[in-house]
Amino acid sequence: MKVLLTGAGGFLGPHVAESLLAHGVTDLRSQYRLAVPQRGLASLRQHFPAAQLESVTANLLARNALQGLVDGVDCIVHAAAGTKGAAADMFLNTVVVTRNLLDAAVAARVRRIVLISSFSVYRTESLARGTVLTESAPVEPVGVAKGPYGYSKTRQEHLFREYQQRYGFESVILRPGVIYGPAGGAFSPRVGISALGWFFNLGGGARLPLTYVENCADAIARAALHSQPGSVFNVVDDDLPTCSDYLRRYRREVRKLRVFRLPYWAFLLAARSLTRYSARSNGQLPAAFTAYIVRSMYRPLRYDNTALKLIGWTQRIPTQNAMGLTFEHLRRPSPGT
Repeated sequence: MKVLLTGAGGFLGPHVAESLLAHGVTDLRSQYRLAVPQRGLASLRQHFPAAQLESVTANLLARNALQGLVDGVDCIVHAAAGTKGAAADMFLNTVVVTRNLLDAAVAARVRRIVLISSFSVYRTESLARGTVLTESAPVEPVGVAKGPYGYSKTRQEHLFREYQQRYGFESVILRPGVIYGPAGGAFSPRVGISALGWFFNLGGGARLPLTYVENCADAIARAALHSQPGSVFNVVDDDLPTCSDYLRRYRREVRKLRVFRLPYWAFLLAARSLTRYSARSNGQLPAAFTAYIVRSMYRPLRYDNTALKLIGWTQRIPTQNAMGLTFEHLRRPSPGT
C-alpha cells in the first residue's frame, strides 16, 4: 500500500512518518511545503532501508498542481493544517488546502483518507463538569465562537464528512488533544498565558488532555492501517496531569514563574466583562476570551482513549517520562544564547 503523508515538515509530521514505517508501511510519499529536510530523510532511510521513500515539495494551495502528488496513492494521512497567524491564514492552510487535496484525491480514486482533526471541534460548552469526553460527543455546528483555530478545524471536519458522503471513500478521523514534546511549545492555552511579567494559570485543577508527539504519531499510524472505515478516535495519553500539576513541574524543572491562579468562576466573570467592553468600544480591545470559550476550553472534564486501545494502540512513552523529556528540552538554552 502506498501512503501519502501531508504536513511531513511540521511538528507532528516527522514522527508520523516514522510511526507509519514502524507499523509496516513500505511505500511512503511525504509532502513538504518548503524544502525537504535531508537529515531527517537520511535517518528514515537508515532505519528503514527496505522502504521506498519519496519526498515531494508541494503547496497544497495550488489546487491545479496536486494531481501528481496523489497519483498512485492508496491512503492519504492528512496532517497539514494552519496553526498560527491571522484567521485568514489558518482558514486557507486548513480548510482550503483540505478542499484542494480532497478534489485531487477523489479524481485519483484514493481509497482511504485519514484526517488529523482536533479536540477543538467538540461542542463542550454545555457538558457537565466531570463528564467523560468520548467520540460520541457533539461536534460544533459552525465553530466560529471557538476562535480562528477552532473554526478552521471545525469547518475542515465538516468539509471532510461532506466529501466522504458524496464520494464514498474510506474515512478515518483522529482528534488529538494537546500535542506536546521536544520542539513544541511549553504551554497550551488550556494551562494559561503569560502577560505583564506573570503567568496566569487558567486551567487550575482541570485535566490537561495531553498526547506526547510520538504517542500521537503511533495512534495515527495504528488507526490509518488497522481501523474500520468510518472510525473516529480521540487521541490522549494515560495518567493525565491537571493543568496545575503540569505547571508546577515546569516551574520545578525548567524555570521559575510568577504565577497568578485565576479561579474558573473569576475567569468566566472576566470573560463576560471583556466581551461587553469589547462591544462598547467597537472592538478596540478584542475579546480574546469569551464566556463561550471559557466554558468550552476550561470546564473540568475527563478524557477517554478506549477506542484507540481497542485497535491495539498502547502508549509507548509513559506520561511522566514524556513530560520529563519535554522539560529537559525546554531547559536547554536557545541557539545563539
